[in-house]
Amino acid sequence: MRHTPIFLSLLAFMVWIESPMPSSASTITPNPESLQSGMTYEFAVTMSDTDSAQYQGTVGAKSWAEPLNPVGEKGWTHTSAWTALDLSGLTGPTVLTVQLDRAPGGVSQLFPAFSLYSGWETVNSDLTNHTFNNVGNISWATNLTYIGSQSNIGGPDGMNSGTGLTSVSKSWVLNPGLYTLDFGGNPSFAIFQQGYHDFAATLTTSPVPVPAAAYLFGSGLIGLAGLARRRKAA
Repeated sequence: MRHTPIFLSLLAFMVWIESPMPSSASTITPNPESLQSGMTYEFAVTMSDTDSAQYQGTVGAKSWAEPLNPVGEKGWTHTSAWTALDLSGLTGPTVLTVQLDRAPGGVSQLFPAFSLYSGWETVNSDLTNHTFNNVGNISWATNLTYIGSQSNIGGPDGMNSGTGLTSVSKSWVLNPGLYTLDFGGNPSFAIFQQGYHDFAATLTTSPVPVPAAAYLFGSGLIGLAGLARRRKAA
């Protein structure tokens, strides 16, 4: 009988890790008034453990990587679209997936690209800082820490040529907290592209997958518990 509590506990654990987390609707706020003193955020998005957010905006053709800008300052601050992402309400680590597309139903010719930073920049103003580092820490935005990015055909410096993508995506495992996303354009250097183009952003959060080894380990323990019980009965 002493094996029964072990079996029930393991069974409950396996049911728990396989059960989906509760979901709730995200909150999307365009041009949040409280987030205009530092980085001028075009959107504020709040998400929970299992969630999704979809919104659209406009960015400059080469806003993510301007070939003529110096290294470390390739992005244009004022022609990009900045999102203040609030994941502080998460119950644990989550998989954040960012997908950036050309906006549907329009004439957008955007070659989308984006960067992700931890923190919100609400102190140092972008009014006198018109460029930013798209692939590293931003020298003047000291409250942001670079995490990663997804370029398009133009590459991090905007100097590459070839055929670009109309949709790009990337995923990260993030802890609860505040994050900043920058959306922009990154066309081929061979394309003389100017003006503004519409984007469509899709953000999703989902629980971190439990490794297969955990399932095998749990299944093995359950099997051992059953074997021990059968031996005792015999």
